[in-house]
Amino acid sequence: MSERQGRNTRVNQRAEEATVDLIDRRLTKAIAHPLRLQILALANQRTISPSEYSEEMGAPLSTVAYHFRKLLELGFLELVEEVPKRGSKEHRYRGCRRGVVSDANWQELGKATQAGVRIAGFQDLIARCTQAVNAGTFDARDDAIFYWAGGGVDETGWKEFTEASRQLIERVKEIEDASAERSSDGGMKCFPTTFAIAAFESPPDGRRRR
Repeated sequence: MSERQGRNTRVNQRAEEATVDLIDRRLTKAIAHPLRLQILALANQRTISPSEYSEEMGAPLSTVAYHFRKLLELGFLELVEEVPKRGSKEHRYRGCRRGVVSDANWQELGKATQAGVRIAGFQDLIARCTQAVNAGTFDARDDAIFYWAGGGVDETGWKEFTEASRQLIERVKEIEDASAERSSDGGMKCFPTTFAIAAFESPPDGRRRR
């Protein structure tokens, strides 16, 4: 590698790191309020307006509209249509980007917000499973996978467990990117899929809620 190529590589790396940090910080702001988490969970499932969300959730419209605007500014919502309604226009939005928080920024959120993020994500997953069941796609493929298991590991095993999970997530991202590239080149058409993975410590048998 030439000296010029080496400089270009370092510049590209710094730009990539800065971009990732920017995305991380935007996502941290987007999920800093529990109401925004709930809005994103719904907007990633269907189009929704501030007034519709306010009516469904019983939240003040002014507060809801404020958080919709913040999510729009941060790039996590996009305006998809304006529907005439009672002499005005109802703005309907949908989620347009899913992000990943870095380990460092994740720690900055605090335990309460972390729990809210995970609960919102779990609710989003349940909604996607329900939609697939209702549409008949959940078990439409003979090789579809649905698996979970309780077990037990020591501290060393836990580290290996989480590392293996992260490696699988990265591999799935690579598969999705390759599929999108083939599709854009005129190959097979991509179809919607859902991939989920979880790893957490469970309470002792005597403390599990039934």
